[in-house]
Amino acid sequence: MKVPVSWLSEFIDLRKSPEEIAEIFTMGGIEVEAVENPYERLGEVVAVKILEVLVSEDLREVALCKVTDGKEVFTVFTTAKDQVKPGLVIALAKPGSITFSGEKVEVKKVKKYQSEGMFLSPYEAGIGPEKDVLLILPEGAPLGTSVYEILGIKEAVLDLAVTPNRGDVLSVLGAARELHLLTSWEFKLPSFEDYLKGGKYFKGKIEILEPEGCFRYIGRTFENVKIGESPFYIQKRLWECGIRAINSVVDVTNYVLLELGQPLHAFDWDKVNGQTIVVRRAYPQEKLLMLDGIERVLTEEDLVIADAEKALVLAGIMGGEDSGVTEQTKNLFLEAAWFNPKWIRMSSQRHRVSTDSSYRFERNIDPEGLPLAVLRATQLILDTAGAERFSEMVDLYPKPYVYPQILLSQKKVEKYLGFSLPMGEVKDLLAKVGEVRPVGENFEVKPYSYRQDLKIPEDLIEEIARVYGYEKIPTTFPKAELWAKGKNLTLKLEERIKELFRAFGFFEVINYSFIDPKDLERLHLSPEDPRSKPLEIANPLASNQSVMRTTLVPGLIRTACFNFFREVNSLSIFETGKVFFPTKDVLPYEPLHLGILLMGQKTTEAWYQQPERFDIYDLKGVLEEFFETLNLEVEFRSYSEEPFLKRGVSFDLYVREEKIGFAGEVKQTVLKSFDLKTNVLVGEIILEKVLKHFTSLSNIKKVKKPPKFPSTTRDVTCVLDREIKVGDVLHFIQTLSVPYLEKVSCIKVYEGPPIPEGQKSVSLRFWYRADDRTLTDEEINRIQDEVARKIFTTFNAKPR
Repeated sequence: MKVPVSWLSEFIDLRKSPEEIAEIFTMGGIEVEAVENPYERLGEVVAVKILEVLVSEDLREVALCKVTDGKEVFTVFTTAKDQVKPGLVIALAKPGSITFSGEKVEVKKVKKYQSEGMFLSPYEAGIGPEKDVLLILPEGAPLGTSVYEILGIKEAVLDLAVTPNRGDVLSVLGAARELHLLTSWEFKLPSFEDYLKGGKYFKGKIEILEPEGCFRYIGRTFENVKIGESPFYIQKRLWECGIRAINSVVDVTNYVLLELGQPLHAFDWDKVNGQTIVVRRAYPQEKLLMLDGIERVLTEEDLVIADAEKALVLAGIMGGEDSGVTEQTKNLFLEAAWFNPKWIRMSSQRHRVSTDSSYRFERNIDPEGLPLAVLRATQLILDTAGAERFSEMVDLYPKPYVYPQILLSQKKVEKYLGFSLPMGEVKDLLAKVGEVRPVGENFEVKPYSYRQDLKIPEDLIEEIARVYGYEKIPTTFPKAELWAKGKNLTLKLEERIKELFRAFGFFEVINYSFIDPKDLERLHLSPEDPRSKPLEIANPLASNQSVMRTTLVPGLIRTACFNFFREVNSLSIFETGKVFFPTKDVLPYEPLHLGILLMGQKTTEAWYQQPERFDIYDLKGVLEEFFETLNLEVEFRSYSEEPFLKRGVSFDLYVREEKIGFAGEVKQTVLKSFDLKTNVLVGEIILEKVLKHFTSLSNIKKVKKPPKFPSTTRDVTCVLDREIKVGDVLHFIQTLSVPYLEKVSCIKVYEGPPIPEGQKSVSLRFWYRADDRTLTDEEINRIQDEVARKIFTTFNAKPR
């Protein structure tokens, strides 16, 4: 909202400079973004001296003047041949500048001559109404200096950033009223002569058929108007506020809009069929050619101003081309209305049209300010358009404004502000925004009709603080009992898991929770699988982020793709995050998952080694180490049921017969659908299920001190049935609670002659160590013999 300070001074006795006024507004909550000089928008308009006037037969219509700006000598054409002479100091707009009327000045060439600028009249310079004379400057004016600086013309315009709830400040009057509120400087409300309130009988008809869309409507006609150019002071103020002058009547409606904040619309009364104005809903598919030259198809949700036959105006937004005021207009109909802000907002959004009028209607205008605006417009139309007669004001007010009654207690004011004010001072502050009536220790406040932002006691308290002055509020330190909840077990476990995988050499990734539904389809999940039924996002950012993830696998594979396409051939990544499943409740089920991925090569090619690819044993080794560190007994069951994993190189993870995850190599068909041409292994663990078996972080294995005493090893090689899994044997040994046994592992498996068909040879190595001494051979042999015996007996194995 641009407010020229000179215009503002007509409504309030200004006692500070524009910069100081801007500071007062800003401290009062109405930020002033800039104090502008509108003449700077015109560009370089400087004083030049005519050195010589050249008259050539080639240029009969213009004079060619040789001029200087004190630095350079150049030539300029002018049609005012009779007004130029050598020695004259004159105003010149240089190329690139803009005249007051909006004409851009450019270098012009006629035949062999060139004009580098344009001599300005007072009107073109924006300082006076004269158009036919050149702007002559004092003889001693410094050349090359700004014309406005020489003439001492300075205009300040405040650029206010008005918040959406303060529609009452969207006018010069509103700004003056706000400044009066903050400073108590004398406020001057405009007054009008009584004859403007009267007028002859209104011959037409006005009817409101939709009172929920139009709460108030005032209309008045004018006869025998003369449409022409509006006075210079109106054009200048519109220009200062960024509005282009059109004609004497349209300029008046815009002028009143800026001055009082009330949108007005003028109709050519002779184009209104039946001399009837009807405020109604638009008919289905009703069309209206609007002033911007676009024909719009309206809906029943739109409010229109119509005559007896058709819609003339999209109410509160823009007028129609057919009923607009032109130079041929003789009789006018002027409207001022109070429309439902929601209706205007919806229509404005529906048709993607926003105007100065709709901007104000959406933010609430003053319903009691309509008569004032009509009176002001009447006064101006009589002055500028020479109307001979005007009618009475027809005021239809089917839904009068209901003033809120707000009860505010003194104690609440003190509680919210944090300091006390005398009741008398509180009453005086409240009296600036409405009528105040003391009720015991409370105040009953009826805010003025233009302050529709004040609805509850807290609004009034904020207003008290604002008007009192934020800078006057004493500084105090808040007192409060601070409390914070510590990390729960889930969060601690998640952090520990991240530490573990970083220690394993993995990189952590964080993918979006929004995924492409097609990525889930690429996993070939069965229709019965809950993961194939993701939660859809109501307003997705993109189609490839339109559902919430039900598994971490698609995000990990997409990360692998991103790296693979950038020549990264080896990748070890993990991610912890929630997945989402729709429920019958408002919120989805969000279990925490862990995902890991290995891609490509685990070793690079070098002179001393050949590159090796990640395989299932690498993945299984990481998981075994992970679960062992957690001290969690997990069963690896071969042949995973996951449809996107290779069955022979995958397994499902179980804890006490409950599946907690899976791991394995991804099928080539799945990778091909992602355009991924390398090997990929993935694993996913439902951490929430792990937590059920994990009651404390103390279960996690800690780093041991280096041993003081040496260990000793024993090997056992046995022949057993081929179908017996080595893992089952190792698991059996761990259940024996073998004394001093530090570790046992399989070091060799062999099938073939001389091992009988259907059997295999398995070599196990045992590490023994005591913490307080070196074990003797006798001790170890005795223990080892007993362990071997139990293995042979349990698995029907034979020593080899």
